Amino acid sequence: MKKILLVSGDSYTDTNWISDYHNIGPNAWSMWPELLAKKLDLECINLAYSGAGNEYIYFSLLDEIARIDSNDIGLIVAGWSQCHRRDWNIKNKWHFSNYVNEINVFNNDMNAHIKKSLRYYYSLQEVCKSKKIPYKGVQIIHMFRGWSWDPNLNKQTEDEQSFKKKYLNFIHNSIYFNKIDENFIGFPGDKDLGGFSIKSDILGGYEKESLEWAVSKRDNHPNAKGQEKIAEFLYDRLG
Repeated sequence: MKKILLVSGDSYTDTNWISDYHNIGPNAWSMWPELLAKKLDLECINLAYSGAGNEYIYFSLLDEIARIDSNDIGLIVAGWSQCHRRDWNIKNKWHFSNYVNEINVFNNDMNAHIKKSLRYYYSLQEVCKSKKIPYKGVQIIHMFRGWSWDPNLNKQTEDEQSFKKKYLNFIHNSIYFNKIDENFIGFPGDKDLGGFSIKSDILGGYEKESLEWAVSKRDNHPNAKGQEKIAEFLYDRLG
């Protein structure tokens, strides 16, 4: 029996993703977990859910780690999302909120959001290490990009470079910065701290240059070629 590739993430990873702008999905094309599983000759369990934040990603993987015999897991990959997304598990059903103006009503403290995600990153790393399960993490979309974007005003409410510098300093000075190891590919997810996120730095960002890998100018989710590129990129870094 094949071992399992266990993956969780958001809409960039979810096989049931549906475009908000085009008649695409679900299962319009293979997503990177399935493509990666084929390359590794593993059975894929893809737990990703569109709109999910890092709380869902962490706990969905943790639940499966508790359920599945560790010897049956060949690799876990966490495709981390934005730190300020809100996830709730109510009556065994997950609910998500990822609209910036809605999120800010609940908690306008970005440092708290960042710290919570860093805890998830470190905790999953250590759980996998303790159970001797191979693990990789990667920042699929930037941890806090878009935080100050107000969709009603269609503009930033805070200078992007100023808030980026402030939050990157917070990450750099965190107690977790030097504890998250090389199994997190591209940590801490921003090139100004020596890392990268898949969307911003590997798929060409959010500009028109990324259209080779994106669905369209309106929908910057990865297209079929983009999903293949993510799978190939991760496969090359699993050694």
